[in-house]
Amino acid sequence: MASWTDLKSSWSSAWTGLQQRASSAYQAAIQANPGQFRDKVASFLSLLSESRASLDRTRELLKQVNDPALASKAGDLESRYATLASGVYADAQPADTVGVAPVIVGGIVVAGIIVSVAGVAWAVAAYEYAVNLREHTSLLEKELQARVDASKEGRVLQPSSVPPVPNPVADAKSTGLWVLGGLAVTAAAIAVPIFLKKRAG
Repeated sequence: MASWTDLKSSWSSAWTGLQQRASSAYQAAIQANPGQFRDKVASFLSLLSESRASLDRTRELLKQVNDPALASKAGDLESRYATLASGVYADAQPADTVGVAPVIVGGIVVAGIIVSVAGVAWAVAAYEYAVNLREHTSLLEKELQARVDASKEGRVLQPSSVPPVPNPVADAKSTGLWVLGGLAVTAAAIAVPIFLKKRAG
């Protein structure tokens, strides 16, 4: 299996661009107060974990259903998972949680790993994509389970209603930019008080 670093190096220009914009926009805010982002990062990792579990169950269900279209959609979701996960895990390091504060210089400790500043920025910027992945994997799993059950009962279901995975290029031009716009407000809300405090001091 390819490493997270190798997976990240194979990103499309759309995903690479999203990470570059996120790092540029929020690096200072994350370094100034990384604890503000800890819950978001933890939630992002939780969404990935849920998607991973669903994809694993989907793989088993696919063994019982001969449906190339659904298998192709599962492959697309696997690819999306790899992209989202590598954005966090490629630069992450294991952390000895005994005696280590949840917030450290240069990143945040979440779920036993040190997530770098770049990883934190990625988790926040790509959060909506992780929500979307969790929803799509859950929908595909339910669709496959229904088809397995129908096959056992001799029923025939209508063609799949599972939508295709959103195009990352379109995402970067619409949803991704909207997400970054929202993060800019967050960054400003954190940076302005720090700036004012420095001036007052």
